[in-house]
Amino acid sequence: MSKNLAFFIVANAFLIGLTFATRKRRRPNSVVLCFTTIFLVLSIVETAYRNFFKTRKPYLLKTANSLSFAPQIPLGLQAAATGVFSSTEVAPSGDTIYQAKCTIVSDSIKSYTFNHRIGFTDPGSPGPGIAFLGCSFTFGEGVDDTASLPYRVGALSNRSTFNLGSSGYGLHHVYKIFLDKFANANNKGKIFIYTMIPDHVLRASGLYEWSFGPSFQLAGDSLVDSGPLPVVNHKTAYYASLFGCFSFIKDMITNLQNTQKAKRVPADEYQKAYWMIRKMDQYSRMTGGHFLLLFWDNVSDARDPNRYYRQLLADKLDSLAKDGIDIIRVSDILDTKAPKYYIPKDGHPNAMAFDTVAKYLVKQMNSSK
Repeated sequence: MSKNLAFFIVANAFLIGLTFATRKRRRPNSVVLCFTTIFLVLSIVETAYRNFFKTRKPYLLKTANSLSFAPQIPLGLQAAATGVFSSTEVAPSGDTIYQAKCTIVSDSIKSYTFNHRIGFTDPGSPGPGIAFLGCSFTFGEGVDDTASLPYRVGALSNRSTFNLGSSGYGLHHVYKIFLDKFANANNKGKIFIYTMIPDHVLRASGLYEWSFGPSFQLAGDSLVDSGPLPVVNHKTAYYASLFGCFSFIKDMITNLQNTQKAKRVPADEYQKAYWMIRKMDQYSRMTGGHFLLLFWDNVSDARDPNRYYRQLLADKLDSLAKDGIDIIRVSDILDTKAPKYYIPKDGHPNAMAFDTVAKYLVKQMNSSK
């Protein structure tokens, strides 16, 4: 028996008993009876919701050797430790969706330490020649170390690569890492590849509670680090659901709040994204490197808040291209709508997708020499 079900049984038994005990006191009994009836009905609805209607999502299996993440300042979140870990996603039915080996190493960036996944190492190269930035699409969620995009590009081009992607990261994380590690370094001969998905702008806007991290404000054509993003909470939903007891009420209010908030993301967030990308390109050129924006224009469903801003993002990308920034769309490489390129029941690109994109990138790099 689950704890929730036990709680509802005990609470309803208590209220029914209290109703019976106050039966001779008319006014108090009416109040108790009303409350008991409401609580009983809500309990029945909640039980049905949890067991039959609530969407059951895949989850990451937790073991002693599982890859885990921990809070980190100033990035907000990073891999909790270094070493070789297992990352296993399981479907609600209990079937394994994927099982991947992840090797995490440590790197120093200014005054803080950043744990990230390994890239490809070429013994003949003194240091990483290609730095990859981004989210789980860069990290390689669901595939082994040797199947990630950074690793495949390195293996095919015989150049050392740096995998600086992490699950849940947005443009604010990418810009912060680039600013702190590369903006003032000697980047002669280096290539920077930022794998962008549409959701990165919304993550940087502070829309999601799970994508906390650094925040930047526009000041003319400059960007000012304004500290961490404000914490997103759902106190109204928490209290209205009796401290989370009635999850259907909490989910309903939270979904409504998220939908309304998603519709009110300021257009300035896309202007800020424009400048973040343009600044990374400018810093790359000034320090001898080359910046490439790899835009993974992935398919969004009817619930995806990015659908409200497709045209706005498209306009900013067009402006960046006119400014001379090198942009490659993944949809020009493969069919981004084809299920064969994604992990079933998960949605992240699979090894075949990364290998296809890697071969295209290496071909482009070789032709531009």
